[in-house]
Parts: sequence; structure tokens; C-alpha cells
Amino acid sequence: MLKLLIADDERIIRETISKIIDWKKYDIEVIGLCKNGIEAYDMILDESPDIVLTDIRMPGMSGLDLIREVHQTDIPIQFIILSGYGEFEYAKEAMHYGVKQYLLKPCNETQILECVLECKKDHDRMMRERTMLQKQFTLYDGMLHNVISSVINDCLNEKQSLDEIVLHYEQYVDFHTTGYHLFYVYYLEFDSLPEFLQQLKVYVEKEMSQVIFYGIYVKNTFLLFLQNSSGFCENIHNFLKNVHLSGQKVSLEIQDTNYPSLKILLSDNTDRIMRFPMIYYINHFHVTAICNYDRVIFQIQQLYQRLRGGDSEKSDQVAEILRGIDNIDFLKQLVSSLFLKMSSNSQMLSPVGLAEWLTQMENEENLDSLKDMVVNKFMELSSIRETEASISPMISQIYSYVDTHLEDSSLTLKQIAENYLFMNVDYVSKKFYKETGQKFSQYLTAMRIARAKQLIAQNPEEPVKNIAEQVGCGNNPQYFSQLFKKQTGITPTDYIASLGH
Repeated sequence: MLKLLIADDERIIRETISKIIDWKKYDIEVIGLCKNGIEAYDMILDESPDIVLTDIRMPGMSGLDLIREVHQTDIPIQFIILSGYGEFEYAKEAMHYGVKQYLLKPCNETQILECVLECKKDHDRMMRERTMLQKQFTLYDGMLHNVISSVINDCLNEKQSLDEIVLHYEQYVDFHTTGYHLFYVYYLEFDSLPEFLQQLKVYVEKEMSQVIFYGIYVKNTFLLFLQNSSGFCENIHNFLKNVHLSGQKVSLEIQDTNYPSLKILLSDNTDRIMRFPMIYYINHFHVTAICNYDRVIFQIQQLYQRLRGGDSEKSDQVAEILRGIDNIDFLKQLVSSLFLKMSSNSQMLSPVGLAEWLTQMENEENLDSLKDMVVNKFMELSSIRETEASISPMISQIYSYVDTHLEDSSLTLKQIAENYLFMNVDYVSKKFYKETGQKFSQYLTAMRIARAKQLIAQNPEEPVKNIAEQVGCGNNPQYFSQLFKKQTGITPTDYIASLGH
């Protein structure tokens, strides 16, 4: 239920507005009647109403002053200005602060209700957008943490150069062109790490909730880094300088430096941390050890290389190793790294789908359920890679053509065969089925739905009709919805709504 606050220095007006309309019928609650802007401001701070209907001229603090003050806070409020005929210039100034609705005195019940319901509609839209953006941020944040921790783990445990390692992950993270800022927190004792992370978490959630932080801890040193583009580095430095830890025996020392790219940052620091026997990665302020289980990591890496070479029999051995891991944090870390590599450059895997799955994995706290989850997913990914490893250059060309022409509603295998491959369509059709195990129409549908889900995740407010056009179903949005439901079990509209939960 939305909260409505009414402010007017004339008691008859504020009381009439509160009673003339059955607000509960519209899922709105009148939480207060204020006789001036000061009362209204205090109630706003205490109650955080969603809609404020205020007179423009009031003693003490005017409606315009009230709007100015609230504009400086983070409280999302829809204002409605109530003004007299000669006060329109005040109302115009209020528009500069984002006020969209105003009522001219005298006004009737219908006009008041229309204004409030319009604000309610704007509020609902903003809440949906905020929820969608938070969902997208959570997916993106989770994916990036999985990538960075996997890269670090590979640097510590593989006999490859950093240049070779990042090739597996470049489709997920910009390693080369985005600048990063790194903070060194020296003399941070391990026993003080939980308290330090809790203070950092509170600060981040309050001051920069949409900024992604990465952290690594080795003996008495914490490395905290983030993209330069966030613009919060000076504030973070000041925060770190003023951190007080109850059990810390010595004062923290803070140093920081800029790096032109993430790859240079990693290159400059991985060698330094490799000499420590225990290294911890900080994922969403949770500490995960990533440098133990050397034997298991080595086995998985060896078997993975055999899998890449086409030895599908090694899948069962990998599954057996995964089921034998009893440390839930280590299992999540290892699986993140493995699956990100397995999905790299795959024609049949969506980064959005993988991000969704990795988020589900991170939220799973039952070890047995997690083992079932990761083994099933591993066998699925192994099956896909086995199929892709056996395809001919002709099928690869079909994959590439479909990827770049997916928005073409007339796309068919016949069109590709005759106009792109210059081959007989019957031969191409049989060859496609033999190598992929599915008909071209099934593959095309799967690609369209995967692209649609990716587009929806990028912009949940995009009309379904536009999504349909971008995946080759623009001439029949209804068919697209039916196709989407058949593939996913839910309609596009329900899928959009699910991103907000």
C-alpha cells in the first residue's frame, strides 16, 4: 500500500482531500496531514511517504522549500503541487526538481484522484525499474566475481601465462581497456578480517551499493580493487584510513595506485601473493580459500584438457571428483572456473543463462544438493562441448550465419544452403541433423529464445514486440510468445516479471 502525505495550511482543504476519496480502494493510505512544510519535512524523514500532495505557499517552510530539501535526500517521492492561479511561477520552478504533477485551486475530487493515480503509476514503474536493475546488477556482479576468482585461481595453479589464462574469460570481462584502482590495506590481522569486512560491507551498501568491489587477502595484507570509472576512490581511501578495529594490535596503513587495465593489475600482483601458503578471495564480503586442494585442482585441469581434446570418457571421472569434494566454498570456486571455461566460445551457450545458473549455485547452501546440481550441469555442458567438438566447418558456418542473421524472420536452412553455402538443402539438412543431433528448426528456435532472454536481461523495459522483432519473430509477436512459453515454460511477460524476484 502506497503512503500519501497531505500538507496545506488550510485545515479544511487538507481534511477534505483526506476524506473525500476512499483512498484504501486504490491501495493508498493517508499517513499524515501537515499544516506547514516543517511538519511535512519531519514526517517525510520519519515515514518516507511515496506521494506528497503539498500546497505551494505555506508559513515557515513553503511547499517549494520542502521540495528543495527533500530533493537533497535519497528518498524517492512523487510530489503533487497544489497552487493558486497567481502562483504558477512557483509551480514552474518545482518542475526543475522533477515534479510532474500540479493542481490548480480550486480543484475537484476527480482531478485530485487523477493526479494521485498518475503518481502511483510513475512510482510503480520506478519500483519495477529499480528491481529489474538490481536483478541485472546481481547477475552481473555474481558473474564478474566468479570470473576474477577463477582467473586468480588459475594464476596460482596452472602452468600458463596470464595472457593465456585471460583468453578463457575475455568474453565476460574487459581485461585490457578499463582502468582499475587498487588499495593496499597493510597490517590487517586475520582475526580482524571479519570485523573489517563487516564495516566495509555497511559502508558499501550505504554509500555505493551499485559499485563492484574485488578483494584478496594474504597474510596481514588486504587488496581491494574496483574500476576507476566508479569515481569513489577518494571517499574509499578516507573510509579505509578511519577504520577502527577493536581487536587490531597495530594501526592499518593504506596505500593505493591506479592501473590502466585489469590485466596489468593482476600481472603486477599475482606473483606477489603466490608465495603465501593461504590466499583468500573475498566474494560479496564472504571469505573463500582458493589455494588449497592442489591435487584436486591438478586432476580437474588434466581431465579438462583431455575433454577439450575430445576424450568424452573423462566426463565421468570429473563428475566423480566433483562428488568427492566436501568443502562447499571450494566446490563453488572450482565449478565456477570450470564452467566459465567450458562455456567460453560455445555457440550453444548463453552468458545470461550461465550467469543465472552461477547465481543459483552461489545461493545453494546444502552440500548434497549442490553436488547434484553441479554434476548435472557438468554433464550437460560436456554433452554440448562433445557435440560442438565433432561438428564440421560447414556446420560452424551455419552457426555463424544464424548468429549474425537471427533478426531475419525469413531465415531458413534452404536460404542458408542455397545463398550462403551454395549446397543442396537436403544434403545440408541431413548433415546438420547427423552432426548436431537436432533439426535446424530446433536449433534456430533455441538460439532465438536464448537471444531473447539475453535482450530481456539487458533491458527488461523493452516491449515484447521489439524483442520479437530482434530475434526474427517481429511479424508475429503472438507466435513469439507461444514459442517462448513452449521453450521455457513461461511467457515473455512472466519471464520479465521473474527477473524482479
